[in-house]
Amino acid sequence: MKSMDALKKLQKKIIQKSQPLSPAIEEAFYKYPRHLFVPEYSMVAAYSDHPLLIYEKYPYVSTISQPSFVLQILRLLEIQPGHRIFELGTGSGWNAALMSHLVGKDGLVVTSEVIPEVAERAKKILEELKVPNVQVLSQDGFEGYEAASPYDRAIFTAGSREFPDKLFSQLKDGGLMVFVRQREFASDVLELLRKEGKQWKILSSTPCAFVSVTRANKETRTDGGSLMW
Repeated sequence: MKSMDALKKLQKKIIQKSQPLSPAIEEAFYKYPRHLFVPEYSMVAAYSDHPLLIYEKYPYVSTISQPSFVLQILRLLEIQPGHRIFELGTGSGWNAALMSHLVGKDGLVVTSEVIPEVAERAKKILEELKVPNVQVLSQDGFEGYEAASPYDRAIFTAGSREFPDKLFSQLKDGGLMVFVRQREFASDVLELLRKEGKQWKILSSTPCAFVSVTRANKETRTDGGSLMW
């Protein structure tokens, strides 16, 4: 009983910090508890509001992002039942699970991870938890996944100086994308973009600090970073 009470207090603290949130996002948060996706960490660590390392083997690094950041990004995306979503950077699989709840039985989450070991780790956890409507791909996320397109939403979980033109082309007209744009000699910027024909409109822009994503054919890669509000 004490452990359950402690868990509820830790979860409530994250929810309070992340407001405002829709009831659906709060439901997703409680349905797929964050600690189940980082079993190597203590309960207190799992609900600390900062990223946690889940994989490190040179030159690859992957983390689970800070929970308040994840919830705020989901709020920006305004995910609805039936949506089809593409995620670049599966990481722990927690964000994919949350989005699975939001899209419901008629939706689909396609999530791509370039680090094979991380992709397999996430896939195993998602299967053990019986998370529906999530397809895990071990590939370069910049390519998107045309077979399941067009997408209503797309989300990056790492920063990039290169814009994902191929993935953007698979987004529906009017669809939303969260993109972390890295800039030289300046802070990164979290952008919420809406597709308008072949162009995009920036709906919001927030300075942030994020790890970098590197294409599968490059020498180094870091993935699944943290947003610093």
